[in-house]
Amino acid sequence: MAEYVYIQDYSKKGKLGISKTCFEQIISLSTNKIQGVQTADNQNNKFVFSFHKPISCEIVNGKVQINVQVKIKQGNNIEKICTNIQEQIAEDITTMVELVPFSIKIKVVSII
Repeated sequence: MAEYVYIQDYSKKGKLGISKTCFEQIISLSTNKIQGVQTADNQNNKFVFSFHKPISCEIVNGKVQINVQVKIKQGNNIEKICTNIQEQIAEDITTMVELVPFSIKIKVVSII
């Protein structure tokens, strides 16, 4: 399993290596933009759902595979919340890193 994704820079003078830690930070920032999200390092219990394991990120054959596990409060639209998480992560990764292929999987681990 790789620790970096390498992309060719626009000037064609070298390659840029982006670590999986960088992707995890981007994903963390993305999830904090969504109202009602609580990450593992945030102890405020007033949110709609919280993360059991906030982020796992693997780089396989140059593709970033993102897994996010969530708990969702009863009465909320699970599909809408999961779609919002995926859209925000995809938008931020595309904006910050540009041409890196990725997949995002959201797993609901419980209803609280």
